[in-house]
Amino acid sequence: MNAAEALDRLAQLAGIEDGWWDFFGQWRPVSVETKKAFLAAMGFAVATDDDVAASLAELETRPWRRWLEPVAVFDTTWGEPAVTLSVPAARDTQLLTWEIEDELGGRHGGSFQVDSLTWVDERWLDGVLVKRWRLVLPALPAVGYHTLRVSASDGESASMTIAVAPAHAHVPAAISQGDGVWGLATQVYALRTESDWGVGTYKALEQLAAGAAKMGAATVGINPLHALFPAQPQKFSPYAPSSRRFLNLAYLDVESVPEFAECREAKRMFASPGFQANLSRVRGYPMVEYDDVARLALPMLEVLYRWFRAEHLEPGDGRGAAFRAFQQEGGRAAELFFTFEALHERFVTEGRPYWRHWPEEFRHPANPAVMKWADLNRERVEFFWWLEFLADQQLAAAHRAALDNGASIGLYRDLGVGIAGDGAEAWLEQDNLSLGVSVGAPPDPLALKGQDWGLIPFNPLALSEAAYAPFIGVMRANMRHAGALRLDHAMSLQRLYWVPPGASADQGAYVRYPVDDLFRLVALESVRNRCMVIGEDLGTVPDGFRERMARTALFAYRVMVFEQRDGRFKRPDEFDENALAIFATHDLPSARGWWNGTDIGRREKLDLYPRPGMAEEERAARQGDREKLVRAFVEQDLLPPDFPSHGPLSDADAERLAEAAHAYLSRARSRLMMVQIEDVLALDSQMNLPGTTDQHPNWRRRFPVDVPGVLGDPRMAALAAWLEPERGNRPVEKLPPV
Repeated sequence: MNAAEALDRLAQLAGIEDGWWDFFGQWRPVSVETKKAFLAAMGFAVATDDDVAASLAELETRPWRRWLEPVAVFDTTWGEPAVTLSVPAARDTQLLTWEIEDELGGRHGGSFQVDSLTWVDERWLDGVLVKRWRLVLPALPAVGYHTLRVSASDGESASMTIAVAPAHAHVPAAISQGDGVWGLATQVYALRTESDWGVGTYKALEQLAAGAAKMGAATVGINPLHALFPAQPQKFSPYAPSSRRFLNLAYLDVESVPEFAECREAKRMFASPGFQANLSRVRGYPMVEYDDVARLALPMLEVLYRWFRAEHLEPGDGRGAAFRAFQQEGGRAAELFFTFEALHERFVTEGRPYWRHWPEEFRHPANPAVMKWADLNRERVEFFWWLEFLADQQLAAAHRAALDNGASIGLYRDLGVGIAGDGAEAWLEQDNLSLGVSVGAPPDPLALKGQDWGLIPFNPLALSEAAYAPFIGVMRANMRHAGALRLDHAMSLQRLYWVPPGASADQGAYVRYPVDDLFRLVALESVRNRCMVIGEDLGTVPDGFRERMARTALFAYRVMVFEQRDGRFKRPDEFDENALAIFATHDLPSARGWWNGTDIGRREKLDLYPRPGMAEEERAARQGDREKLVRAFVEQDLLPPDFPSHGPLSDADAERLAEAAHAYLSRARSRLMMVQIEDVLALDSQMNLPGTTDQHPNWRRRFPVDVPGVLGDPRMAALAAWLEPERGNRPVEKLPPV
């Protein structure tokens, strides 16, 4: 095998695909440089030909150097469960014992002579003949996570995780047995209430969830709630988080914190003229000014924390005990995360926000100096932990408000596809990540130059070595206080598009992930947490991926502006049944903005098109889509034939368009229909413009009315009346007049 073949073989085993078909139908082979960059990010030495050969040998022999693999993932449909046992030939006639310890502590096992197993393969390794055998388990344990141990009489032993998943993810009875449900989609930061401090809050979400549930909504969908950067509030993208396992503290409703009603110092601060003037100013902003919000909220929260420690934690009353129980539940991972928060705060003040630039002893969570520092700074570490405690309580109240008022699903959360490289999760999981590369997307209609999201991907090889614990932890955290979870870019369960450092977004390549195992683990966590899963399957979708989603009962994601067939928009009866249907998404303009082509003008102004003339081409295509959309609505008697298909919409026509779109989707076969608040209010807006950072007010727009105003808007009331009950079977006469 020559050097080039060795590199290709190593890349193939590591999951790096040889090339990809771009949006324009051209095959894009992956360069040697890209393969080496990806392999280096996975931890392989590839600088020289000798390095490549050694790395290949290590990867190929890794399974032969241990008795058992780290993990095996089965589902309940498995026929004969078996694992691979790799032991030296000298043990052929030895009697080994096996034992499965289930997650509840139960044990059962037996013994076997090695050469009584079915032989699989063998090879010489360091002068020793190693044989691989098929160890068949008598039966699968119950659904859950268990440990298999194999031991010899001389004391040698090995263990592995056995995960058993259900065949299907959880689907609520209201969806699986009914005629379909609807929900309201929002961005939390955009919500307004009388008590917010310049940004939407979990309390605002609670009010919206309760009100929407009373109007018949089964769920309220929200943007990711992932932890961001309290010490750097200017880093506010919900899709570039510090950690996906903890919550965004910016959404705390300070006035709802119990200590706010108790603490005299906080009351004096709040009542001061200067504070009130600043509060009035941030509440009046049309956009969220995250820096100003943090400068207002953080000092108040510090005052409240001091009160909490003195009045609740140190006396050990019920509230203090609840916090200690919350800490106990979070365990070591939570303690390290909040230690990072305190360390990050310190080093931001020194101009070293990136953990790779910290002093050496703090760059890895396993270093003894980290916990020594945490012990010396316990109150500050616990301050951030207490803020998480508050956020968790407020989010739980929002989910409970939806359920208590009749919502069959409750909150519908969103899981981002990756994390920021300078955040807490990258620091905590650095041994399981591919640092030095980023996640993105090849060119597509949403971003014609491709996208580099600047997010750090899991190392697929390290994931299995860790028995998928980091992946499971992320899934479990985001199913907490939720009845549904959207997987942003669900194709990441099978492959991710990586971008090499310093390269343009169209110079990346796909890297494969252990798709069978990940799908099963999603189903397992879904059932355990009674949380349905919606996979955002837009963009470039691998062959067979959607079929796999359907088999596992992961709902598809169907955006109306993309749902076309044979030169027309799909009829309602042609939509996928096991899917979420929505007119647009946070990455697209509202219905009115889409009609007006606001997004095209913005992309043209910002030079986001890869070649001249593409903006005009897209305008022409959009005009054709407008005409097709009008025809589709006219055919359903939802718009009159003379509805104008040219030019910007008037307020009245914008409302008529939104009504028709919602009525159209209400007839769709899809069992879950979502409605965006900006479409209910007929706004011309776009929450995020892909391919931009600060060129567009991404993740900052606020709704022009508060939550009671949204719920009390006649358009919202009319919409609820159309959709409830039996959304999918409403006769035409009950729909709004055109």
